[in-house]
Amino acid sequence: MESIIRYFLDLGLDFVSFLKGSGILIVALLTIALLSRFIFGKRSTLSSAVSSAIGIIFIYALTIVLGNSGEQFQQFLAPLPFVNISGDSMQLFSFQADYTVLSSQLLSMVILAFLMNLADNWLPKGKRIFSWFFFRCLGVILAMILHLVVTGLFRTYLPEGLVTYAPTILLAILILMVLTGALKFLVGIILTTVNPLIAALYTFFFANIVGKQISKAVLTTGLLTVLVLALQKIGIVAISIGTAALAAYIPFLIILVLLWYLANKIL
Repeated sequence: MESIIRYFLDLGLDFVSFLKGSGILIVALLTIALLSRFIFGKRSTLSSAVSSAIGIIFIYALTIVLGNSGEQFQQFLAPLPFVNISGDSMQLFSFQADYTVLSSQLLSMVILAFLMNLADNWLPKGKRIFSWFFFRCLGVILAMILHLVVTGLFRTYLPEGLVTYAPTILLAILILMVLTGALKFLVGIILTTVNPLIAALYTFFFANIVGKQISKAVLTTGLLTVLVLALQKIGIVAISIGTAALAAYIPFLIILVLLWYLANKIL
């Protein structure tokens, strides 16, 4: 054990914090997926949200690897929500930030989760583990490319003032519409006759395929927000991403792949 701890310290990593962070992430995702399986049944929206959350974690991992592979890859990397990468460190976003910054981060994560959901929905599930893993990796790459395109379009075509306040406005409208749809979902068919607008919103967010993906994206964003807050709660506010430290994360990523497969195939 001492040799393992010394190995992590040589890489600039706190072994205890690494175990805590990995444990919280894996146990939390597995618990949520299992509860979703037993409460809502197989392939529920919550299980899909867990799958998308894991896919987004692999987007971060791929971004880190490409970032350490040379400056020629920097132009293909869009800024990711909830983190700030600087040198050999990745700082977690503080949710105590200004509301405009917070709204921008949350909306950016919703967009990334939406793209990840779409990519996962478009691609085949794969009958065997190797084909499944290939298509999931392809989905991660596709979501990264789409996220780069979308963020590039926002920066290019939206006026600077609108870029500052648009995320807050759009996020508030999105949350309001999702909550309205959820209200209809809970109250049921009675509201359909009372207020057709609520029925229409429900049809979009829970019956329409695009609306379903948006609802999943919001749920995925919520899961990742809770995970980041949990990591910060135990004192993990930054993660070492130097080239030498990357090898230490391989066992964690292997376990995460197995959990991802479990969420897709069994749960």
